[in-house]
Amino acid sequence: MVDVGKLKRRMLPAAALLLMALVGTASGAAIAETVNKETEARPALINDGVTTYAEWLDTQPVDQARSDLDRVEVSAVHYANVSSEAAFQVAGDQLIWSESETEDWAEWEINVAQDGLYNIGLVYASANDSGLDIVRKLEIDGASPYAEAERIVLKRQFADEAYPPLRDEFDNDIRPRSVERKDWQDALLTDYSADTEPLLWRLTAGKHTIRLLSDREPITLKSLYIAAPIRTPDYQAYKAAMPADTTEGDWISIYEAEHSAAKSNTSLTLQSIDASLISPPTDGSVRYNTIGGEQFRSSGEWIEWDFEVPHDGVYHIGFKFLQAYINNSYAHRTIEIDGTSPFAELRRAAFPYNTKWSWSGMTLSDEQDAPYDIYLTKGAHRLRMTVTAAPVKGAYDRLLAGIDLAGTLEQKIRKVTGNFERSGANADVNRDWQLEKYIPDLGDQLSNIIEQLNDLADEMRSLTTGSSEMESAIRLAVRDFIRMKSNPRDIPGSLADFTNLRQNLGFWAYRMLDQPLLLDYFWVAEPGAKLPKAAPGFLDSIGHSLKGFFTSFTVDYDFRRNNPKAIDVWVNRSRDYVNLIQQLADEDFTAKTGIAVNVNIVPDPQLFVLGNIAGIQPDVALGVDQTLPVDLATRGALTKLNAFPGYAETASQFLPGALRALHYDQDDYGLPETQSFNLLVYRTDILDSLGIEPPRTWDDLVKVLPSLQQNGYDFYLPPSDYSPFILQNGGSYYTDDGMQSALGTEAAFKGFQQWTDMFNLYQLPKEVPSFYTHFRMGDIPIGVVDYNTYLQIQFGAPELTGKWKVATIPGTAQSDGKIARWSGGALFAGVIFKASQKQEHAWAFLQWWVSAQTQTRFGNEIEAMYGPEYRWNTANQQAFRQLPWPKDQLPVMLEQLGWYQEIPQLPGGYFTGRQMDFAWIDVVGSRKNAREALRKAVDEINREMVRKQIEFGLRNREARIVRTLDVLPLNEHQEE
Repeated sequence: MVDVGKLKRRMLPAAALLLMALVGTASGAAIAETVNKETEARPALINDGVTTYAEWLDTQPVDQARSDLDRVEVSAVHYANVSSEAAFQVAGDQLIWSESETEDWAEWEINVAQDGLYNIGLVYASANDSGLDIVRKLEIDGASPYAEAERIVLKRQFADEAYPPLRDEFDNDIRPRSVERKDWQDALLTDYSADTEPLLWRLTAGKHTIRLLSDREPITLKSLYIAAPIRTPDYQAYKAAMPADTTEGDWISIYEAEHSAAKSNTSLTLQSIDASLISPPTDGSVRYNTIGGEQFRSSGEWIEWDFEVPHDGVYHIGFKFLQAYINNSYAHRTIEIDGTSPFAELRRAAFPYNTKWSWSGMTLSDEQDAPYDIYLTKGAHRLRMTVTAAPVKGAYDRLLAGIDLAGTLEQKIRKVTGNFERSGANADVNRDWQLEKYIPDLGDQLSNIIEQLNDLADEMRSLTTGSSEMESAIRLAVRDFIRMKSNPRDIPGSLADFTNLRQNLGFWAYRMLDQPLLLDYFWVAEPGAKLPKAAPGFLDSIGHSLKGFFTSFTVDYDFRRNNPKAIDVWVNRSRDYVNLIQQLADEDFTAKTGIAVNVNIVPDPQLFVLGNIAGIQPDVALGVDQTLPVDLATRGALTKLNAFPGYAETASQFLPGALRALHYDQDDYGLPETQSFNLLVYRTDILDSLGIEPPRTWDDLVKVLPSLQQNGYDFYLPPSDYSPFILQNGGSYYTDDGMQSALGTEAAFKGFQQWTDMFNLYQLPKEVPSFYTHFRMGDIPIGVVDYNTYLQIQFGAPELTGKWKVATIPGTAQSDGKIARWSGGALFAGVIFKASQKQEHAWAFLQWWVSAQTQTRFGNEIEAMYGPEYRWNTANQQAFRQLPWPKDQLPVMLEQLGWYQEIPQLPGGYFTGRQMDFAWIDVVGSRKNAREALRKAVDEINREMVRKQIEFGLRNREARIVRTLDVLPLNEHQEE
């Protein structure tokens, strides 16, 4: 009997069959023409062909508008046209532009006196409290002149709520809360990733229509204006025009960097780092306050500080900083004083890399390390530091172009060989491909790639403090491309090298624009003043080490609260999260109930288990992994929550599919705190160019895969996530009595076969180190991702704004016509320990903690502290709806959450995931029979379940069942 499954998996892709037929009937030149034509028609993986600002600027004549041109301003309320009156409201001299699900726009007409290059500015304020950047697109007379005009970011302004910072009971600074200021901002449109100066726009004499299109967040506008470009002098011109006073003195003032006056993002907040990096040491404390770091890395983010000088005169400005984040690279900043940069060099201040991961001190200086003389008048001033990646943007664009050239060539080779398997597993090592016959300019294309990457590697030397890891990666890629050029006939057998090279270069490409910088303080000093010592000397380091050693015997590094009358809450999360829980408990829970709470950190979740064994237990534990509640419940360590009054009402706030994982033996032992979930993300720009709709079902995916793969793209599916296929096909993990695995059923096998076929038959990539990077590059423009990856894309890929969307994951059509989209996601819960002597108080606290009100406030506070990329994925469905999701994405998320189901937890159930991984490896890696691999997995799962059931008294020593368990059934889809 013929094994149809095996026969299918041995079939070559359609492209390969077509080309094999062509070989017998057409010349190599004809094939080459077909391959080149199809590949050239493929949209570029990275650059979509839109002109960049740098490219546009190179084409502009050098003439500019007069520098003394008066500002030409038009009131926002005097618009010429809007897309919909419903989205705009006039309030006096203000235009309130509300957010909607459509791309609304407004137009203004403006008269220009003469041809030239101009700046465009807005007077605006934010119109809501989401904390997200405001994004608009700008068109002039119906078109955007360059790519950067399609994403204009308008920053909000925030200030810290309390200074000096409040202190906790251990005398540690409490991170202040960020409060948004709704003041008007007068800002010239600037993209600090493209240029440190405001963007230029060419306008001819006469009337023009300027259109703003909504992308994200509402805005309140007062006016729009054009102005002559700012001409910032260079340092020599500035110094020549400076008053002659260069008197030296010994005056100096030091300002703590965390004491900012204003900032652009809530994530720019107080950071606490280890004192061993601080010099000179001043006391025995173990943490010091700073600002910035990885939270201060994205172009356009800014921090402002107030300072004063005692008299008119020349001053030097310097910073104590830590720059050890990106190997041998500079971190670039634009420095402004009182709203402008005194001279051009301050618009590209470079902070060098420190190889020792220690503090550095730097006075703003020229290339010869001569400090810049900055003239200041007596009194108060404001210093602004803005992140800019403009100095490296050219190299970044050239690296992307090189990656794209490699991708285009790779796709041509794949079309010739018919091998679209990314891992290279389908390579026919016994076949000799004469690539030069089908790609006549193969050598020229490889030479072009080699030349471009070599030039880029040389350029990197001028952008770094020495040979960097990025430069090394580029030179290694050059070496590999030289090898390919020397041995072109070996290329088809090693196509995976192309993919790996592009992955490696892509990783460095997207790190190039990051400019992290940690700041401790800055100083303003007269020339000649004694400057602070930023880096520790040898004796300082020895003394501090000794002091730290002796202090370690007396300081409580965990800062544990130990009120004997309070309930003890252990939390498996970071210190900032724990401190915020304590703060909210003190302000709200204790204030209302009179129940005191000790909230303390548990750095290792295994301490929950070890503490139970040792008889050291809290009253409540939070941040507990979904597998642990049942594990502890089987040992009699947890309280049955369903025995408390009000449990049913409290549990109704969560999805039944989440509660399912916390149920054991007729009882419920935990309440969900957070839960992840899956979404389908896709690049609209790429899918639209291919005429592909996002697949609604797995069958739809199979239909569009040829179009994706034959055009050089692919679909991402997490290899280890089998739950959608098992559940959507009607399968279950365990029998209803909880005593055996149910993966041996025909429904479960159907799901298992479908899961493994995705990687065997349809050749989805088996290993993708970073889908996020591939999604940004564009070679994998669609895939199923978890919550964390979604946040990465949403807040870490600004260049994709407006070019991607989310959808529910592909599903499986049911007999009633519905499409089942069952899927799970990581879950963390709160539990109460049975040994607690304060059961009622512990239940009251847990109810308060998981409530919609507390979860909403906690989520908003965490986001204000760290930024939107740390959005709290609360399991409370009411609180989830109240978080600031994009309006077009929230309905999709809620629809997918309605299909949420997690795996029930049973004794020995941990073997299920392990054995399913082994089965996948057997089928996909070793090409073993799927049914045999699954049967083997089921046998191993059952063997381990029986062993654990005997241990917990569910079976006797002869393995006969004493009593059974219950498994909650698969729930119905949760409608809105």
